[in-house]
Amino acid sequence: MAYNEEANIERTLRAVLDQQGTSMRIEEVIVVASGCTDRTVPIVTEVAEQDARVRLCIQEKREGKASAINLFLKEARSPVAVLIGADVIPDTSAIQNLCIPFKDPKIGMVGGRPVPVNDPATFMGHSVHLLWRLHDRLARKSPKLGEVIAFRNVISGIPANSAVDEISIQALISQLGYHLIYEPKCVV
Repeated sequence: MAYNEEANIERTLRAVLDQQGTSMRIEEVIVVASGCTDRTVPIVTEVAEQDARVRLCIQEKREGKASAINLFLKEARSPVAVLIGADVIPDTSAIQNLCIPFKDPKIGMVGGRPVPVNDPATFMGHSVHLLWRLHDRLARKSPKLGEVIAFRNVISGIPANSAVDEISIQALISQLGYHLIYEPKCVV
């Protein structure tokens, strides 16, 4: 899902396309550009011309993240779908680490561990690192999934008015009887 991400989208796409791993294969990368007024669409188009796995879906009007996710779900063909923000940079094995738990048929959704890039020596950097360390500790006890998630492609959409997309996906996956887990080895 991308809205005016020209500063980040190419780096994120390249990091996703360059993922390493033996237990997964990235078959498709779908970018939903929602109401973009910057160079996001031309940048994604250029990357798609270089790698056929990249597909661009354009929403002319910005309709919100739930709408973009629903378009993504309509287009996605892989048995496991991964949602990652256009400004999130995955570690080289992040997607593999995110997908390994799906070997267990009871697992329906997995979330990764965000690690900020801010300098922890600054006040703001220290605060952000502290926040995400607390998030990590809590998520290890009770999964709190966000920033990067993978889930079985078994839902057709989330409520259009949802302001909490990850929670909506979690609820739908849980209702189908699947378990949710947090995978701290998936670093983004």
